[in-house]
Amino acid sequence: MTKVLNDVLTANQSYVEGFGDKGSLAMPPARQFAILTCMDARLDPAKFAGLAEGDAHVIRNAGGRASDDAIRSLIISHKLLGTNEWFVIHHRTAVWRHSLTR
Repeated sequence: MTKVLNDVLTANQSYVEGFGDKGSLAMPPARQFAILTCMDARLDPAKFAGLAEGDAHVIRNAGGRASDDAIRSLIISHKLLGTNEWFVIHHRTAVWRHSLTR
């Protein structure tokens, strides 16, 4: 087992132990919105949007772009799970864009 895997499994066990009754939260997001954002590890949607478990759907991809797959997820979020607003958060200086142009 790698150190990273061991660290993740340990963190997951701690998360499970503190999860409490969050498993009984409704599947639709309580605040009825979704965020499409970049997968940049420096961005923490829970922190920048003030989210707790069950508040919103968070969809992440390279650049926070509205790709076919992201749009499919947003449509399901809206049509089946009741989100009424979407926020698209991306940034122009994404590292992957610089890597591709070098």
